[in-house]
Amino acid sequence: MGSRWIPLTLLSVATVALLAALVSISVGENTVEDFRLEETGEVQELIAGIRQLDDRLGPEDAPVTIDLFTDVQSPRSAQYQLDVVDPLIREYVRTGEANIILRHFPLGVKPVTLGGIASEAAGLQGRQWQFAELFMRNLELVPEQGVDDDFLNEVAGFVPKLDVARWEADVNSSETLDLARGDEDLAVELTLSADPAVVVTGANGSQTLEGAPTLAEVEAAIAGVS
Repeated sequence: MGSRWIPLTLLSVATVALLAALVSISVGENTVEDFRLEETGEVQELIAGIRQLDDRLGPEDAPVTIDLFTDVQSPRSAQYQLDVVDPLIREYVRTGEANIILRHFPLGVKPVTLGGIASEAAGLQGRQWQFAELFMRNLELVPEQGVDDDFLNEVAGFVPKLDVARWEADVNSSETLDLARGDEDLAVELTLSADPAVVVTGANGSQTLEGAPTLAEVEAAIAGVS
């Protein structure tokens, strides 16, 4: 497995820059006229009715837990979500056979991303998975200069029952930054390579799968730990 070591000085500089960016986020209307998000209905169909708590989707007492390490701002991760994660939600999480925990793992040089922090803020209202799914399915709408307040605001506006004013305050809080950084710290502790990864845990142990494991590989790990 490859390791991802990040100097503390780089983390400090990046964190200061990120906090400066967060201060500029301002939510006025629930949607932005220039954007038209796609697949909002598909996301609702995928997630609706499944219990959420913070970063977890699915029942807390499910026999298997899947920790998903992914980057919501990465097109590669977005495709992985469609190909592997969403089928897992349909076949295992919705049926109560597993729960899945979203771990924000930036695949680029940034230790944390605005997308990860905004997702964590939605998670404080039990809406992290809807936010993350909508975010990833609409990455083509991200401006050339990168994720900005308009894009974040548009995604938030389409998340059902999300208190957008509260979400705005939470995006700019130290709590959500700490949550996102905690996921990154865990990925570094596990020495995960820079790719989507999952850790599957059940009664018979735990398996770590790196390098964007296939659906078949994750299903085999679920069977192995059950």
